[in-house]
Amino acid sequence: MSVKKAYQTLIITVIFMMATIILYALNVSKLALSWGMTGFVVATIFSLLSVVLSIKEGKHDRDITQGIWAKYRFEVLDWFTFLSVSLMGIFMVFMFFILPSDVQHSSMMPTLSENDRILVYHFKYQPKRGDIIIIRITQESYPLVPSSMFIERDNHGIIETTHDEIFFVKRIYAISGDQLRFVNYNESTATYEIEINGTVVIAPTEEPYYVTSGQMDIMLEGLENGRVKEGRYFAFGDNANGYGLFPASYDTRSFGALYEKDIVGKAIYRLWPLGGLS
Repeated sequence: MSVKKAYQTLIITVIFMMATIILYALNVSKLALSWGMTGFVVATIFSLLSVVLSIKEGKHDRDITQGIWAKYRFEVLDWFTFLSVSLMGIFMVFMFFILPSDVQHSSMMPTLSENDRILVYHFKYQPKRGDIIIIRITQESYPLVPSSMFIERDNHGIIETTHDEIFFVKRIYAISGDQLRFVNYNESTATYEIEINGTVVIAPTEEPYYVTSGQMDIMLEGLENGRVKEGRYFAFGDNANGYGLFPASYDTRSFGALYEKDIVGKAIYRLWPLGGLS
């Protein structure tokens, strides 16, 4: 790497650093990716180190005439710089714009299956009706979510770790101000159907979402005079009442209306198997 190229790399590194500081200060994402920031800082250090070494080696080019380092040092520094700067860009994109993730449960079947890979958009995201969203779940905000969901076990049932937060993938059906009613009571199953703005909600499985009396009481907490409270949302899994051998979605019917602050982004594309989302 020439001295000129080293200074160009330094400028790019500084631009990435400044952009990251500005984006962080503007709080453009609700995701707090500590691993992303750690990776970015490490990549920045490596980038600055490669710039310093490149400038030093460039100025003392004639002083080193023997050895493998003398022969390949500029190629090594070129690759070192390319990788570190590339990682800075990748980590910045992950922290503030889009992030690949995976689906761990069957609540969104048939739209999304377990172990599908999705691309999540989270730059200044504002929830909209119909979006497939990612929700941050904590026991403080959603006390009805059982503590067992925050525990990760190995194949033998032994606890490996306990999480402070977990993430659900659901679809928004009701936003702030929407009218929500419980209709069409079925005496044989003791369940209601959900009506939003005068229309019964139908899942992608072409069936209504059924609600028990207990679930209705939970959902009513998010309503005021029959309308969704300000800053609250109702989201359900596409697997409304059980899909094949898979159980029904565990969603806001069971743990209540969502808070806007906990909706961190939306799924915009399925990476594996490759395909769009609707």
